[in-house]
Amino acid sequence: MKPGWVLVLTACAGQQPAFLLAPPTSDSRPTRAEAVFRCSERDAEVVLDGVPQGTCEDYDGEKHALALGNRARRVVVKKPGFSAWESLVEADGTRVTVDVTLVSNGGSTP
Repeated sequence: MKPGWVLVLTACAGQQPAFLLAPPTSDSRPTRAEAVFRCSERDAEVVLDGVPQGTCEDYDGEKHALALGNRARRVVVKKPGFSAWESLVEADGTRVTVDVTLVSNGGSTP
């Protein structure tokens, strides 16, 4: 739904209806932040605040987006044989796209 004004009709028993213009409701904008991941290694694991969430492929925007809530979150993307990628992500009620390129670490663990 696009933001805009809403026409509100009010009436009490025995009175003529009154027409009021109400400001846009809070549900006309996103209520929580979301992240979409574009990763060089689509099967890399996504970890949100220390809790595994799935893989980059699970949150590619076509299937789903990762819900972040309305605060800054620590996101780690990791895969064995690659250096882990880590960032603090804050989307402020919007959807952000996170581009992640994992770099090979020569076979050691992340």
